[in-house]
Amino acid sequence: MSYSGISIREALDKINAPNGGWYLPQVQRQYVWGARHESETYICLLLDSLLKRYPIGGIVLWETAQKVPYRRFIGDYTSGQYAKQVDEGLWGAAKSLVYDGQQRLQTLYSVLRNRFNDLVLHFDLLFDQKNAEADETGFHFRYSGSAAEPRYLRMTELSILPCNDDEKIALEDRVLPAAAGNRDVERLIRRNLNALWDIFVETEHKSIAYFSVRADTPKEVNEVFRRLNTGGVALTQLELVLGKIKAVHSDYEEKLWTLAETIERKSGIKFSSTAVLQFFHLLIKNTIRIDEDRLESADIRAFQNALQNDTEPLVEVFSGYLRGLLSINHASIVPRWLAVLPLAAYLTVRKRKGHEWRIRALSAPELQQIHQYFLLSQFCDWNTQTMVNAFAREAIASAEGGQWFPLAKIRQIAVEKNRTGDLHEYQLLSQPWLATKVSMPHRSYVFHENKPQVDHIFPVNLDGADEAYQQAVDVLWNFQPMPAEVNNYKRARHPREFFQSDDGSKYWASYDLIPLADPRSWTQSDASQWNDHLTFIAFRKQRMLDELARLYGLSLTKPVVAQTAGAVAA
Repeated sequence: MSYSGISIREALDKINAPNGGWYLPQVQRQYVWGARHESETYICLLLDSLLKRYPIGGIVLWETAQKVPYRRFIGDYTSGQYAKQVDEGLWGAAKSLVYDGQQRLQTLYSVLRNRFNDLVLHFDLLFDQKNAEADETGFHFRYSGSAAEPRYLRMTELSILPCNDDEKIALEDRVLPAAAGNRDVERLIRRNLNALWDIFVETEHKSIAYFSVRADTPKEVNEVFRRLNTGGVALTQLELVLGKIKAVHSDYEEKLWTLAETIERKSGIKFSSTAVLQFFHLLIKNTIRIDEDRLESADIRAFQNALQNDTEPLVEVFSGYLRGLLSINHASIVPRWLAVLPLAAYLTVRKRKGHEWRIRALSAPELQQIHQYFLLSQFCDWNTQTMVNAFAREAIASAEGGQWFPLAKIRQIAVEKNRTGDLHEYQLLSQPWLATKVSMPHRSYVFHENKPQVDHIFPVNLDGADEAYQQAVDVLWNFQPMPAEVNNYKRARHPREFFQSDDGSKYWASYDLIPLADPRSWTQSDASQWNDHLTFIAFRKQRMLDELARLYGLSLTKPVVAQTAGAVAA
């Protein structure tokens, strides 16, 4: 066995081909380049490396006609899209499964034959490498609906052209007008076009090295893959565990996606399929610290059972509790997601043991324990792996006996792990989105690009305001969940004037925990409550803290005031 060479065109023609084509083994992880930060930059550099005839690493293939599950490469890539498993009736077809090189091949297939996030890869034929910086390339992504320009060559068009002189001459005739008659620019265009043609149309230059393994089982190819996979994006322990599960239950990942989609549809909160798998690992192995070497055959059966039987309580945490009771509708509001897992484990074991597990059916005292755990875990940062594992053990033990959520024991563990067990004002101030939300659980945020829209009741940019004023009002006690257009509408208006005006008074009912007198019937005394921003903020702070106590039984711990020597002597 040795490496062979293949051209870009030949490789693209093999991807998803019906007879002996290249596909993805089901045990492979999903495509991650598409989700990478600045993924377009990575892609352009990959194409530029090919154009400069740099090596881009080898491909490892398993050639087999064994009946094993596999997936097709994605065509048009969009963020969050996954490669789907082919029908079981095709599993025994002759094929080559890509064990190493998926990320590169998927990228090439998406940008040379399809679209990438509704963008089309182009090459700027006026790009001059001699005058470019080190990481500059002639490749650019443009929106699929952009008007055609001779200087920008669509790579999806180039990569499917027949390889003959007539096609090349016709292409030159179409793009040379970009030179506007300048002979030097014409030569630059021809030089770029020739280089592109040699790599992406011709088949003589074998840009990709591939290594084929012929075997009856994936054991040998797995060993080759493990030994070669020392570079690139290393597989995580979670991905390795998922690969072992998929080797037995080929559609397991698809079912995880479906569960994650159900959670998001019912709650508006995105909780990834990998996070779901981590929760199952906590149930099965009593830890969120994942170690592939500790996974046994019985564990794989347990993962399958968890996906079949333990999904309802997890969905209940999101749809019944976070969205249902607290109106939390976006993942960014909750900063400590690991700390939510013991709560999900608690409800799951209650259901297994035949105890009531639905949030709205729990008694008020039971629910208050859950509220306090959730809020303290978020504000006090009870979120380390060690803590979450210990919390889950206590929660599961209580759930087995149908007991209340063990807040006291969990709080003690947190204190032993050098976390505070009490609520302090600075903790609320450090998480203003969540603090504002839980003080007004009947309100929902409107989000824009993962940021909740919040109105400052006393506007930050009030006319004539100084820096001290701006700092004083930019605090959670002055926040109200409100669509941005309202904030923009009143951004420079004093709230006293705004609420008493005809156009502003209609918004009065949209604000919470403020002086209650209807602004249309304000007396002079009523209006005076709005004269001073500091007076208003102090008033609203107390109202918000009162709500935390009323709704959840939580109060701030008062700071300890150090005594002076004189006071002690007295």
